[in-house]
Amino acid sequence: MNKLFYTLFAGLALLSLASCKKNNLVVGKDITPPPFAKFSTLGTSDTTASYYIKSSNNTFKIPVGITNVSDKDRTIQFTYTSNSAVQGQQFTAPASIVIPAGKALDSLTISGMFSGYTVPGRIDTLKISITGGDVPINPIKNNYIVYLRKYCEVVAAQMTGDYTNTVDYYGGQASSQGPYTATVTNWVSTGPTTATAYIINLGFTSDNGWGPFPPTAPASNPGIQVTFDWTNPAAFKATIASQPYFDDGSGISKISTTTGTFSSCDNSITLPCSVLYAGNGKTYVTTTVLKR
Repeated sequence: MNKLFYTLFAGLALLSLASCKKNNLVVGKDITPPPFAKFSTLGTSDTTASYYIKSSNNTFKIPVGITNVSDKDRTIQFTYTSNSAVQGQQFTAPASIVIPAGKALDSLTISGMFSGYTVPGRIDTLKISITGGDVPINPIKNNYIVYLRKYCEVVAAQMTGDYTNTVDYYGGQASSQGPYTATVTNWVSTGPTTATAYIINLGFTSDNGWGPFPPTAPASNPGIQVTFDWTNPAAFKATIASQPYFDDGSGISKISTTTGTFSSCDNSITLPCSVLYAGNGKTYVTTTVLKR
């Protein structure tokens, strides 16, 4: 009797063990996450980027992916939202893309329109959303924000020459001695996105009345040296290093190191400056804006 009982118990235990193992295998095979479409960028949230549109109408590509590979082509659909940028005027972009069979990653191409940016400094915000297609949408990474702005190449021939509408500002007020002409000359490239040049007849007018100096620049004094740096497309910098400014007989006045900005789109240069005037020992803070 006991022998029969133990035999039945052992048989049931083996059957139960086999059933558990089989069920575990079935459960393991069923846990396969469904595919979904997303913008394939770093991080877990929506992404932002700046798109600098050049005269060549360079394109901007956004990686778009699906979380698995299929033997069929799959379509991803998009919508575009902006308070200011208009499709066909500031940019063009497709309503959908097709990710071919055998691939899980492709690109959405945005084409900016250089001619659509005539106002200096204009920046448009474009929201791109994945809104449909053959696969579900990732609820976390289905939006991409692009800032559209114009980018003008820095060309020496366009940056040099006479700036006939140069004005000095002192205490926020334009000097009555302007506008006058300042000249950018001796442009020398020092790298792919850097250069030096000299500005002749730079005023930096102060409240004691001395205006643009010198009226003409002798060969021994090419003007004030400025370093131009456009490495960061969002911040073009023009820097004046500390240097002697002029000698009016009472001593040599000096300029302190300061950094301003410049624009290759409208060919303007803005230079804040501090001048230690040797005549009275005072420091005068001015800003000169050079415009054509």
